Amino acid sequence: MQTSPLLTQLMEALRCLPGVGPKSAQRMAFTLLQRDRSGGMRLAQAV
Repeated sequence: MQTSPLLTQLMEALRCLPGVGPKSAQRMAFTLLQRDRSGGMRLAQAV
């Protein structure tokens, strides 16, 4: 399965967090994609 370049960028950005390896970053990225739009916007504004 080929990963979208944007998804790859998100996973790489998440890996800069302490304790986040490749698998954790992938799980977080997929979880973020499953959120509804308003939940994603709240997260983006908080960051």
